[in-house]
Amino acid sequence: MTVTRRPGANTIEEPVFRDMCRRFAEVEAAPRWEKADREKAYPRDFYEAAARAGLIGITASEDIGGANLGATEEAICLEEVSKVNPNLAVSLLVQNVAGSILYDFGAPQHRELARRNIAGDCMVAIAVTEPEAGNDIQNVSTRATRDGDHWMLSGMKAFITLGGDADVLVLLAQTDPSKGRHGMQFFAVDRASEGVIASQIDTYVNRPAPTYRITLNDVRVPEERRLDAGFREIMAGFNRERIMVSARWLGHMQHALDWAVEYAQTRQQFGRPIGANQSIAFQLAQAKVDVEAARHLTYHAARKWDSGVPVGDVILDVSTAKLFVTQAVVRVTQTALHVAGGWGLTSELPAMRMAMDALVAPVTVGSYEIQLRAIARQMGLPCD
Repeated sequence: MTVTRRPGANTIEEPVFRDMCRRFAEVEAAPRWEKADREKAYPRDFYEAAARAGLIGITASEDIGGANLGATEEAICLEEVSKVNPNLAVSLLVQNVAGSILYDFGAPQHRELARRNIAGDCMVAIAVTEPEAGNDIQNVSTRATRDGDHWMLSGMKAFITLGGDADVLVLLAQTDPSKGRHGMQFFAVDRASEGVIASQIDTYVNRPAPTYRITLNDVRVPEERRLDAGFREIMAGFNRERIMVSARWLGHMQHALDWAVEYAQTRQQFGRPIGANQSIAFQLAQAKVDVEAARHLTYHAARKWDSGVPVGDVILDVSTAKLFVTQAVVRVTQTALHVAGGWGLTSELPAMRMAMDALVAPVTVGSYEIQLRAIARQMGLPCD
């Protein structure tokens, strides 16, 4: 099966859309951050506000309430929200990635779930990663066994962002082990189904968007909830998701740099701003280079994706962007922490939180080793 992509049919002036996303973030994301971080709980009303603003289903077709825009606009949205609150921004990423599986590969009943998701009535999460498989998606062990007009699902998923908050889990399971990676399919599983157990994993980072273990004990799922999508579709989806991940961390590093520059201009030591010291100014200048390079790589990949070229022709651009951005965000936030000095280790400044949250970047949606492998293969260097 060839994985096809539906290019966005609509356009919008980028500065107008960027300004709209920025204003949404200031009004809806900024006030919710502190409380969500402290309580390690996702504010569902943020998802509902994003739906009202039209930021769920950005690339979905208009017949189910989507905006029918492209990956570039989705990246703009994630960058702008991440400048204000990168942890709540990831919830938009999850909705758009999981939702796209429903509306791009689903039957009418799945598209109805996508329509409800876009309307703010049905929060979704994507459940692929497992405790043992990790990045090795082709060795997913969760099993789906046919039982008449139902499937019985058993197994465990881990590190599922919003897995315990979502109404529906878009979950990958092995339906035919004899076919290996081609014997997998997605199911739209109601989280409230009997046998689904969600337990929150206690993390140091990204606490406003909690991550969960999802245990499935003989969960009964109707045949109509099975999607005609599996390994090929998830791998193609990962490439789009990596663009969005890059945009998310681009916004995060821009926010960290802006904060650090302002702090360096106002913090006084030895009778002058610390930013007047070459040692501080040069670090911030290097961080600026990282941010600008990250922006170029992210939007180059997004626009190439939107051009409609085959997925295989975008892999090099996507993996390059994801690798660079997720490493650069660690450097930039560490610079901000260094500029903050001793006060950066306190909760009175945001520097430590920004630096800690960035630590997860290199391992999300494919570790940096996975990206290096993809880049090497695109260069004609077999490294299996």
